[in-house]
Amino acid sequence: MGICCQRDIKLRFPPYAEGIKFSNLSPHAILDNVREYYEFIKVIGYGQFGTVREAIKMLNAKPLEISNEAARGKHYAVKSISKDRVLKETESLRRELEILQIVDHPNIIKMYEIYEDKKYIHIVMELCTGGDLFDYLLLKGTLNEMEVATIMKKLMLGVKHLHRLNVCHRDLKPENFMLSHAGPDAEIKIIDFGMSIKFTNNQMSTMVGTPYYLAPEMMHETYGKECDYWSLGVIMYFLLVGKHPFIGVNVNDVFMRISRGHFSFSHPKWANISSEAKDLISRLLVLDPAQRYNMSQALMHPWFQRFMVNQPEPVNLNIFNSLKNYKARGKLWQETMKLVVKNLSEEQISELHNAFMSLDSANQGYITAIDIEQAMIRQGHEIFLDDFHNMIRNIDYIGKGKLNYTEFIVAVLDRKKILNEEIIWDVFKKFDLNNEEKIGVKELKTALEVAGCSLNSNDFNEIVNEFQLKAGEFMDFAHFKEIMMCFSEDNSMRFSLGTEESPRNSVRRLSKQRLSIRRVSRISERRSSTNSKVSASDFPVCKTMT
Repeated sequence: MGICCQRDIKLRFPPYAEGIKFSNLSPHAILDNVREYYEFIKVIGYGQFGTVREAIKMLNAKPLEISNEAARGKHYAVKSISKDRVLKETESLRRELEILQIVDHPNIIKMYEIYEDKKYIHIVMELCTGGDLFDYLLLKGTLNEMEVATIMKKLMLGVKHLHRLNVCHRDLKPENFMLSHAGPDAEIKIIDFGMSIKFTNNQMSTMVGTPYYLAPEMMHETYGKECDYWSLGVIMYFLLVGKHPFIGVNVNDVFMRISRGHFSFSHPKWANISSEAKDLISRLLVLDPAQRYNMSQALMHPWFQRFMVNQPEPVNLNIFNSLKNYKARGKLWQETMKLVVKNLSEEQISELHNAFMSLDSANQGYITAIDIEQAMIRQGHEIFLDDFHNMIRNIDYIGKGKLNYTEFIVAVLDRKKILNEEIIWDVFKKFDLNNEEKIGVKELKTALEVAGCSLNSNDFNEIVNEFQLKAGEFMDFAHFKEIMMCFSEDNSMRFSLGTEESPRNSVRRLSKQRLSIRRVSRISERRSSTNSKVSASDFPVCKTMT
């Protein structure tokens, strides 16, 4: 029997129980009624432990005489879980929330907030409206190799990011990949981290996952992150021909076939598939995990070279200018800007997203000074020493030599265009845990944790010192807004190539010795060969031209 409309209406609003004072599940949980913050539209899915609803963030608690429909137009998915129903899975849920808090990649689902009361936990996540990859394949019937190569590259980039964080997913399958929307340029998002785990010694022992996609070592012994590589090999096989490589009359038969590692390309559909695709699958579905291709090797495989456009897209010169001129206003400002970026829509940062992917030509999940320098050379931009010095200093300061996805977006975002009173107020309320319309320094650590900021003790002490220096013991909204809206006059400075320059700036630059493209390349190659990053010490100080 189907679900009648009355039930759908009844479940449109998530249940609420008595409040609590402390969370055993996550330090980031907001111990308040989620219905006070989100307007719920409809139920979009049912799971084993709860319900998923589409919702819009409400601004009715905002004491501002401003109505901005765009600010409240972003839709979210809120997953409501009964704590009673996950009583035996509490550790798994805690682990999932911890992992979602630290991941930062365009091909991994975003978690925004966690709300918790005595009986329920509500996880506010990115809304993906394009369905899962399994349904997408059913709808399309067949995918060509270029489509599959595009999908597999995104999945591999997401998994590579997870492994860099020492996270193993352990349940990779088409049902656990969502399309951001139904359009042709939809992004692929890895979801469902219920089986995932953080590992320290690369050894796990629990057999978890879905039978068709399990790696053979998971059934017999301890195993490492290589189990995810095997699963991706199965997924690639499945996407290309719509069939699994290991099938049997029952689960035990499937397990036996997996443990032997015997699969074939004998189905008629394989006649039209390239030899490169078959080769990559054969290098992923290897019984010995040590001999299995990792993500770096897989992404360099000739199959991707053949079926994807490998030349990175040109990066707008304004983005290089932003990187050169970026000046963080301290740790508190940085962490607050990360929260702003986290809540922006894909449309708002689409150009910056594409720039990050283009600059990360080595598929590392982060960018360095060398990546930026090589991109500028590729696009024919001549580089000045002081410009490059600024970039290096920014990257070393912001990301210790590496900029992850969010750090990059913060650095190049057009803050004058994006920041408005509604957005700043929304972020302010994440820190105002007591709803007193002020942020107290004593509650700052808890507020930062709830807001999703991951900080070590040195970072936190720096934030506290900065807070007290700027505001004393309390900061109100007006002061917070003033800090967030501050901009540097340096934003008016630009690289000379491709933009107009003031006479004063031109004279200053002409009085410097230019660093030629050829010489920058030689420095980059030398630093790359020693496997270390470019630093300001690699370049001599410019001499004044005579």
